[in-house]
Amino acid sequence: MAILTSYGTQWGFLPETAGKIHWVAPGATYTVAGLSYSASDQNDGLSPEKALRTIAQAITNATASAGEVIVLLPGTHTITASLAMSKAGITITGLPAGKGNIFRQKTVIDITGTADELMNVTAADIEVANLNLIGTTAQVCIDFSVAAHGLHIHDCYFDMATPAASTSTIAIKQIGTSGTVSGAANVKIAQCTFESDGAQGPAISMEGTLRSVIEDCVYIHTNGTWAIANQFGALSNDIIVRRCNMISTGTAISIGFDGSGITTASAVLFLDNRFSSKVTKGVDTFGATTAELAENYVMQLGSGGTAGGTLLLAIT
Repeated sequence: MAILTSYGTQWGFLPETAGKIHWVAPGATYTVAGLSYSASDQNDGLSPEKALRTIAQAITNATASAGEVIVLLPGTHTITASLAMSKAGITITGLPAGKGNIFRQKTVIDITGTADELMNVTAADIEVANLNLIGTTAQVCIDFSVAAHGLHIHDCYFDMATPAASTSTIAIKQIGTSGTVSGAANVKIAQCTFESDGAQGPAISMEGTLRSVIEDCVYIHTNGTWAIANQFGALSNDIIVRRCNMISTGTAISIGFDGSGITTASAVLFLDNRFSSKVTKGVDTFGATTAELAENYVMQLGSGGTAGGTLLLAIT
């Protein structure tokens, strides 16, 4: 790659992989290292100066289970059809914004003109990182099937404020969980921010997901009432939720983490999470033995509040 040897810039360090890197530009023309280039799906896409024009073409070109990475150059990548993440082991990533400010990721994916999910993950070991994702009203932004074992979503910003309010607007959701179907396992959602401005659906819906982790995520609610910020369900099991923060400056978040339908003992562990005073119930609708709590706190208003907040001792 000429850009590596000639310039020695960040392209040489990101991302780390032994597979091919497929570069995608946000527009027909784009700039790299001060020079202008033309993007085309007729390019090979294997260097920044020969970028592909569409994410879909990069997915088509990538080889499954070969450590291959799709890098989206900074800017807004507008798509008109759902991205089918059906090849195992592929990473799709933007460039980190500085030290990783997830509120201001430099790469945006926006879906327009279709009532569909932005990304449909149906293969194992997919990684999604360093992106600002804007879904569609009454649709799931990223949905994943029961085959999406090892899915890793991290350092992403999910814009749930741009879509119109709908309880069917969801950021991340497992699909295909009816009956006794076993869910996707070893899913990790980390260092993501979810921003909702009204009565949207859950930021994360993990009904049926197994042996998985949600950690270091931020939930922000700015207007009206958000009924449920995070949804589990009857088949959820062996889930760890740790170091997440949930804040509302709207009317309220009615339930932070909802466990309706879970019957398995100790199915979800909540460790070191924080809820603002406008989160009405931080952890709710779990059975008496289906959730475990340790070091979770509800914040208090500064004037006359309990110093340090209130320890969440039981399911509320």
